[in-house]
Amino acid sequence: MDVNCISGGACHPIMVGGRIGLDRGPADLEPGGEPIIPDFSSRPFEIFCGDALETIRSLRAGGTSFDCVITSPPYLGQRRYGHDPREIGRAKGKGGVRSYVSALVDIFKAIPLRPWGSIWVNLGDKRAANTALLAVPHLFVLGMLEAGFFLKDAVVWAKEVATVEGTSIGHCQVEPAKGRLNGNAWEPFYRFVKDPRHSWSDTSAVRIPRDPERFFHKGTTDPIGQHPYSRRMTCATSLEGRCLPNVWYVGNSRKGEDHHAAFPRELVERVVAMSCPEHLVDDGGQARPRERKVQATEYSEGPGKFITVYGQLSCWQGPHHHGNAGEEGSASLATLRDRSGRNDTARRYVPRYPRTLGWTHMDKAVTGPGIVLDPFAGTGTTGEAAILLGRRFVGIDLYQDNADRMNRRCEAAFEMLQRTRGSSQSTQ
Repeated sequence: MDVNCISGGACHPIMVGGRIGLDRGPADLEPGGEPIIPDFSSRPFEIFCGDALETIRSLRAGGTSFDCVITSPPYLGQRRYGHDPREIGRAKGKGGVRSYVSALVDIFKAIPLRPWGSIWVNLGDKRAANTALLAVPHLFVLGMLEAGFFLKDAVVWAKEVATVEGTSIGHCQVEPAKGRLNGNAWEPFYRFVKDPRHSWSDTSAVRIPRDPERFFHKGTTDPIGQHPYSRRMTCATSLEGRCLPNVWYVGNSRKGEDHHAAFPRELVERVVAMSCPEHLVDDGGQARPRERKVQATEYSEGPGKFITVYGQLSCWQGPHHHGNAGEEGSASLATLRDRSGRNDTARRYVPRYPRTLGWTHMDKAVTGPGIVLDPFAGTGTTGEAAILLGRRFVGIDLYQDNADRMNRRCEAAFEMLQRTRGSSQSTQ
C-alpha cells in the first residue's frame, strides 16, 4: 500500500489509547490494512496521498470514525488527473458504468461512519457515443440504496438558470448540443445516511434570513433579531430564518489552481454546518454529538398579517380550522379538499420560527469537533470549509501534486481560523 502523510502527523502504525474521536473493535479491522491514525494534536487536519479504498481501510484499522463525508469523485470518463491505473472513472476502464458505480459504492461502504453520520456526494453524468445520457447519478443512487444507505436529501447544484425573460443567471460551460439542451447547468448533490431518523442535522445553521419587515415578536412591531450561524461562511444564514430549499445557485469554483474540476467552497460550507457536529462529548466512554434544542415560536408578519390562510379561499368562506367549522362547514370543507386533491386547502397557518434554547449534553465534557472526510479531496475545498467552520478534516488524494496543494490550502484556512478566533476574543 502506498500511503504518505504529508501534513506532518503520525502516519506510522500506532497503538490506540484514549485518542479523541476514535472507536475501535476487532470487527473494524480490514485484512491487510496497515493501521494509520490522524494526528490532530497540533492542527485540525491530516492529508494522505494514496488510493482512497486502501487508505480508508487503514484509517478504519486505526480506529478512526467519521461524522461526515463530503466529496466529488472523478466523473466517469470525463478527464484524467494523472497516470495511476488505480484512478477511478478512467475512460478506458473495464466494465463501463456499472463497474464505475460498483467501485464507488464499495468505497463508501468501507468508510467507518458514525451512526449519525452523513455521506454527501456530488456526481455528474456521462453521455454515450449516441449522445444519450448514461444516468450515472441515478444508477449510483440505486447502488447506494442496495448497499443499505438511505437517501435523505437530494440537492440541485444550479450553475446557470434560464429565466422566462430570455436572460440567464450565472454561467455554465458551453457544450456543443445538437438536438438537445446544454446539460452543464446543474449537477446533483446527494446525502446518504445509515438511519434517516437518527442522522445528525442542524438545519438552523443553514436557514435563510427572513424579510425583516415581516418578522416581529408576536403581538408587537418589535423586530426579531436574526443571527448568522458563522461569520466565516460565505453563504448568508439566519438561525431564526426560513428552511433552506434544496436548489442552490452556486457558481463554479475558481480556486482549484490547475485542478479543472474543483467544486466551490460555497457549495460545501452549508453541508459542513448542517451535517457535521460542532461538538462531540464523552458520554460514559461513548462519543455523542451535541444537538441544538429549538422551540417553535409564533411571530407576527406585521399588522393584519399574523395569521394567513392558503388554498382556494374563493371557494371557502367558513372558519379555517376544521374543528370550528361546524357540521355543515366541515362537509363543505371536505368537499373542497376532495375536489382540489389537496388536504392543505383552506388550512390555517400560524407563522413560527425555531428559537434556539441551548444544546444537549451541556453537562458532559467536549472531546472535540466532528471529523469530515473527503476521499477524493483534490485541492482541498472540503478541507478549507471544514477547518474554517471549526471541524476536523481528513483528506485523501491519489496524486501528490493535489495533496501538496490541499495541504497548503488547509494550512491557510487554519491560519485564518486562528486569526478570526483571536480577533473575536479580543473584542469580547
